[in-house]
Amino acid sequence: MKKKNNKMVLPKILFAFITISIIGIGCSPDITPSLYDSIGDKGVAAEIVSVTPENGYSGVTTISISGKNFSSVLEDNSVYFSSKRAQILSGSTTELVVKAPIILGDSLHLKIGKVGVEKFSNTVVYKLSSAVTEYYSFLANQEPYAATVDIAGNVYFSYIDGAVGKGIYQISSAGVLSEFAPKGGETFFFDLKYHSDGYLVGVYGNKAIFKIEAGVKPAVLINSNKNNLKLSTFDFDKNNNIWAAGKGGFIVGAKPDNSFKLFDYANDISAVRVFNDYLYAISGISGSQKIVRFPIVSADSLGAEEVYFDFSAMIGLASVANTFTFAANGQMFVATTPLLLNSEPIDQFLFVNADGSFGVWYPGLITSYITSFSWGTGTELFAVRSRYPADKSIAPTSGQNILKIDMERQGAPEFGRD
Repeated sequence: MKKKNNKMVLPKILFAFITISIIGIGCSPDITPSLYDSIGDKGVAAEIVSVTPENGYSGVTTISISGKNFSSVLEDNSVYFSSKRAQILSGSTTELVVKAPIILGDSLHLKIGKVGVEKFSNTVVYKLSSAVTEYYSFLANQEPYAATVDIAGNVYFSYIDGAVGKGIYQISSAGVLSEFAPKGGETFFFDLKYHSDGYLVGVYGNKAIFKIEAGVKPAVLINSNKNNLKLSTFDFDKNNNIWAAGKGGFIVGAKPDNSFKLFDYANDISAVRVFNDYLYAISGISGSQKIVRFPIVSADSLGAEEVYFDFSAMIGLASVANTFTFAANGQMFVATTPLLLNSEPIDQFLFVNADGSFGVWYPGLITSYITSFSWGTGTELFAVRSRYPADKSIAPTSGQNILKIDMERQGAPEFGRD
């Protein structure tokens, strides 16, 4: 019997071993962590236990997700509401706090992924609705101005149609539109407030303050007798005194018995608001605007002026403050307009905190610009939005309408009404 040649067999075995090894290395899985790794899990999937609040507002609400097995490395977590990824604000292995992304839906699929884990978490059905809705839309040739809200939630507004004043209209809380008062000498009102006795008070750019009763043309309530005075804004204080201003060198303080006093004030005033026993005002012309305040001593006495927020210095010379209001917690909200309208104004709704910090409120949700604010009886703020572009021969990208904005906080008292 012949012997086998071992010298020939050994090289063949080595060659086969090396070949198999090379093939094995070439087919080894990618070691880079990936949420979509097709080989298998490299950890435990996240688990959602609860979500607070139960539903929220698109682009607005801060949402807390409690659960298990979240990554301790914050950026290794990803939170989705169906197709939209949410911004993670903070977190731990048992809680993630996120900002709701801009997406609307009654049945969005909320789920969490982790880098290096193939499987997503369990899915929770979540609802995101809009915090900003069009409460009433106007036709192309119509233009709204001031709006106010009564204690029952009815909205009153002044508007023009084809440059002709149309009086005061009411939108009931049930959504029914009707005339509240016919047009008087005014074309439109710059500012309106509801009085608890069932009538409206308004100013429209002359020396007087007007009373507007249902079914009756506006009548003079207080006449300042200053022909150069152009009143365009006012507010009530907690004692039902009226504080009115505009252009012409004076602030008017009027008592409930309609007696009044004039306070010298040189600067133009765009808007006033009473909060915590102070009279606040947007003072000055574009480029030099400040939000100032005066302690209210009585209807006959104002304390020294204080600068509360140097608007033009802080926001910039290219923006103009139109009007403002307060939440019950002291947060101020300012509606602005670019000085030059070369493009559609976006994110013109600002907040100012008591410590002087500020920023955009509801980024990306409010276009064009706002000229009037009025709080409802809860967390809703009604706002008059102007159209853009102003040229009525061009279809607007943002129509003129009354917006209803859920601010997720209570409004400051509407004195005179509340």
